[in-house]
Amino acid sequence: MNQPFIITVPVNSLAFVFSRIFSLRLLIIGLALVFAFTGEALPMLGWADRVLFGSLGNPSDIVDPGALVRMSPEVFSSALEARGLYEPPWAAVAIRTGLMVSALFLVLAVPRMGAGVALPVILLAAGSLVVLQAAFMFYENAWLPLGEVVTLLVTGYLIMLFWLQPRRDLEALSENVQAARTRLGKLLLQQGQPDEALEVLSECPPSEDTLGLQYDIAIQQERKRQYDKARTTYRQILGQKRKYRDADKRLAALENLNAEGATTVAGSFDSTRTLVLPEQSVSRPTLGRYEIEREIGRGAMGVVYLGKDPKIARTVAIKTLSYQAFDDNELRDLKSRFFREAEAAGRLSHPAIVTVYDVGEEADLAFIAMDYARGRPLSEFGKPGRLLPLATVLDIVARVADALDYAHRQKIIHRDIKPGNIIFNPDSGEIKITDFGIAKISDDSRTRTGSVMGSPLYMSPEQLKGQKVTGASDTYSLGITLYKLVSGETPYQGDTLANLTYQILNKRPKSVREFNPELPNGVVRLINKAIQREPDKRFLSAATMAEALRRQASREAKEEAS
Repeated sequence: MNQPFIITVPVNSLAFVFSRIFSLRLLIIGLALVFAFTGEALPMLGWADRVLFGSLGNPSDIVDPGALVRMSPEVFSSALEARGLYEPPWAAVAIRTGLMVSALFLVLAVPRMGAGVALPVILLAAGSLVVLQAAFMFYENAWLPLGEVVTLLVTGYLIMLFWLQPRRDLEALSENVQAARTRLGKLLLQQGQPDEALEVLSECPPSEDTLGLQYDIAIQQERKRQYDKARTTYRQILGQKRKYRDADKRLAALENLNAEGATTVAGSFDSTRTLVLPEQSVSRPTLGRYEIEREIGRGAMGVVYLGKDPKIARTVAIKTLSYQAFDDNELRDLKSRFFREAEAAGRLSHPAIVTVYDVGEEADLAFIAMDYARGRPLSEFGKPGRLLPLATVLDIVARVADALDYAHRQKIIHRDIKPGNIIFNPDSGEIKITDFGIAKISDDSRTRTGSVMGSPLYMSPEQLKGQKVTGASDTYSLGITLYKLVSGETPYQGDTLANLTYQILNKRPKSVREFNPELPNGVVRLINKAIQREPDKRFLSAATMAEALRRQASREAKEEAS
């Protein structure tokens, strides 16, 4: 992937430009001070005064304008007296004030106005000063030497022309650099790298673009559950602009979230802890592009959430695997199993098997987005007093067997069939098999034998022994599931895993009739065949078991009809 780049400017070049800029502006201030305190000793600084005097009040014996400009202050004062003009006592203060105001105008206002706008303003000001000086001569017989101010305005403007060009170049360069950094920050944010985006913006002056991008970064940090970082980003925004959108409200909401002791950093919750679902003032957490709405279930590997794909308004179930609770070696195996679920289920397309839409990984967890199966797990219907009608149970288990037969023909074995992994919707009658997290892909050479996975109560003997499993293992688990759904109990009970394992491997299962004496003989025989200890004594396939279940359901229906 092409790496983004940042426009840089040589430090020496910037230093050179800055030195020129500030020396020229300081030069104007220096000229104003020279004019203010030594102007009377330098005849050339009063050229405008001499020209005006020569035009309006020049004695008849002085006919050379050049000689008039070079005239010494003493001779010029004599000429003024001969004309009957006097200098007011406040003239020196007025001239110095005019010089300082002019200098400030040149160094502060002209850069903002630009050379084109400043020129007519300066000409107008200079002309007004000349008119004011002439008015004092004719109507007050007073001499107000405003020529020094006019000289500073004209000279300072010419100097500022040399200052404005490099300043414009520097501003254009700075704007280009800021625009490039902003674009790079947006690109990094789109790539899911908010920290790098903030680093790129750190040297940019505040602007609407940079503040807007920082705000978007804070929102993403909220959604990624990086609440500490989001708080820091909001504080930076408010430090640059006190009232920016709703940053203050979001910061307050995050502070409250922290005060309540909520999880504030990604990765700080275990595999069974729910993601923090904050108040509406804080953005909802996201996993990938999916917005989390609420928790809907828990498993051995993580929490399952109800989510939504905002792009297509699709409701999904999101299964997560938190990394924190595991060490590196264990996590590597768990991640392999977790993503194998996506691979296994992604190869399957069956109405009774959940559809996997997406798989992803973040810094603290992995997730799988899959079809949201509406309904309830069959484990809710496997308790005494809450059992489903026998005909319904036989129909459900037959359809599960059909789905397993389809998976087996795709060389995929579920390995964890149990009531909790079968979702049943009582309203529509639909079923969905979930959780292929420990599915064994028969042709996957990476899959290791000798490891025990699954739920011990429903595991086949060969699976408990760590032997190679086939589709017969799922048939056994489905038989135990049927046993549970028609009786509310399981054929083996044990206080410890070791005791339970010993019973499954060595003891005869309890007859289902002990828990449901009214169960038909055909159902009892079907269950006994499915849960045989030796795989070759069970049904030849899940499809064969489905046929047997349907035949039994048909016989039960005929008996009820008769």
